Amino acid sequence: MKRLKVKNDFIFRKLFGDEKNKDILISFLNAVMELDDSRKLEDIELVDGTELYKESIDDKLGILDIRAKTVHGEQINIEVQLVNQHNMDKRTLFYWSKIFTEQLKAGQPYNELRKTITINILDFNYIETEKYNTVFHLWEDSNKDCKLTDVLEIRFLELPKFRKKEPDFSKPVDRWMVFIEDSPEEVLNMVKREEPAIAKAEEILKQLGSYDEIKRYYEAREKAIHDEASRITESRAEGLAEGLAEGLSKGELKKSIEIAKNLLDVFDDRTISEKTGVPLEDVSKLRLQ
Repeated sequence: MKRLKVKNDFIFRKLFGDEKNKDILISFLNAVMELDDSRKLEDIELVDGTELYKESIDDKLGILDIRAKTVHGEQINIEVQLVNQHNMDKRTLFYWSKIFTEQLKAGQPYNELRKTITINILDFNYIETEKYNTVFHLWEDSNKDCKLTDVLEIRFLELPKFRKKEPDFSKPVDRWMVFIEDSPEEVLNMVKREEPAIAKAEEILKQLGSYDEIKRYYEAREKAIHDEASRITESRAEGLAEGLAEGLSKGELKKSIEIAKNLLDVFDDRTISEKTGVPLEDVSKLRLQ
């Protein structure tokens, strides 16, 4: 039986969002947030339902993959995004702000607001750094030692960047990324030996794959993800083509090169060259940059 993809958001929720598997989620969070022994989570409360409160009928409705609360009241949400909709920064802040403000009931003082942590697992590159594991807070621009507040923490785990590196098995977060990725069996066995929670998660994953109903939901979600990726790619290609036509009509060589760069993850080099007018050898050089 083929291994189910952990990064399928439906399967991810089944593994990490089930009360019976809370120890798996705790191990994952301790690894991702790189908590030392004195700060490690011992328990966590899963928040029922992942649909954010809708203040009015015109509000955008946010759907979270997993939402939890620590014993100190800190809010945590984990989201898996497999398709780049080119809005992850704004989407993240929208979700974070909703969770942060929902803590406060009428008449409560602001100092009762607790830290809110967002963890985004992305199957595409988004942050402009080579690191696959990044974390953001609120700092003063000219003095990075001056943090305005600790209530905001946003983390990104970018799977394509992780796939390009050699896993460091001494790092718990790398071990969990091996599990989430479609890793070779021998590598997966190594991390299972190092982390009992991963071994348990792998057994549960196998059990999920044996249920016909789970497999139907899983396959339906895989199809939906594929369709969404195709729609976004086609829409983006059309928009880029329109931009190309406008740019070339003005004789803007620089703009055509920029368009060619944006097409690198959409088309092959020859197609890009044909669509942009940029020589094939120059397109190949762009891909190496």
